[in-house]
Amino acid sequence: MRGLDDSIAEWFVFAAATLVAAVSAAAAPPSALEVRARERLLVVSPHPDDETLVAGGLVQRVLARGGSVRVVLMTAGDGYVEAVIRATGLPRPRPAEYIAYGEQRLKEARAAMRDLGGGKIRLELLGFPDGGLEQLLHAYWSRGHPEPSPTTGARDPPYADAMEPDVAYDGADLRRELVHVLRETQPTIVVLPDPLDKHPDHRASGLFTLLALDSWSHDGASMPRLLAYIVHWPDWPPGWNAPSPPSASAARLDLPPTLPQRGTERTVLTLTEAEVRVKEAALTRYVSQHQATPSFLAAFVRHTEPFTVFTQRGVERVDRLIERHLMRGAQ
Repeated sequence: MRGLDDSIAEWFVFAAATLVAAVSAAAAPPSALEVRARERLLVVSPHPDDETLVAGGLVQRVLARGGSVRVVLMTAGDGYVEAVIRATGLPRPRPAEYIAYGEQRLKEARAAMRDLGGGKIRLELLGFPDGGLEQLLHAYWSRGHPEPSPTTGARDPPYADAMEPDVAYDGADLRRELVHVLRETQPTIVVLPDPLDKHPDHRASGLFTLLALDSWSHDGASMPRLLAYIVHWPDWPPGWNAPSPPSASAARLDLPPTLPQRGTERTVLTLTEAEVRVKEAALTRYVSQHQATPSFLAAFVRHTEPFTVFTQRGVERVDRLIERHLMRGAQ
């Protein structure tokens, strides 16, 4: 399938994100997020550490109330070029160095999940190309035209513990993988990246999750609660670029004030002191990321975790919009 041109692609990402819910007249203050007994939580994480940054407290709360947690890593985080150059001292690291970096980040993720859940969290890797997820929507949708990873050079996951090591790097297969996860998990809550996130892997992960949710709902499944999160946004979170990492404090973390409301409801989980401490400890397991951006990670250790609530109507709108552009690109 030929790719969409840049102007259509930019409009596509923005328009899809702005249609995630019915428009309402006024922005209401965030509601308190209710975590019921025996929730089944699915967290979609573009890279190792995103899940802990945005939902480390929610994960703990769900488990404490007898629920289950499954974390799905879209990538192994093997595309952080500057970090790999710094770690290896090589101006042009080889694919093997990027894969080794991905293995390190996966090891860190497993340690973080043990801190958060004591062995109760199901952590799984899809292993799609870090730094290449958005292109799966634009230029590499079909299995006959898989995308090469910009860092590892692979066209399928180079990790033995990936859910499907032989899956091709294409958009259709990624959507099918996520639908399979939804069918297995039967989640009551899905935590996903907001499609307005400024990082292309994050916004693509959000759009792919919405596509999969729409496909799954066509099987007759009930739509779970959908909580969207932001990680990358201009001048946010507060303290992200401080000279030294801020310490955990009683300060709230709210969604960016410049994030469009889009008529959506917003909700927030208030963490206990114990939950904050465990989340902070879990984040320390990401040694590679602390070496690269310590203040950024520390800025998410607050007493609240904020989310935007998506609706089934919004999911259906996004699916129709994406399908329309995929069909146009295939012509």
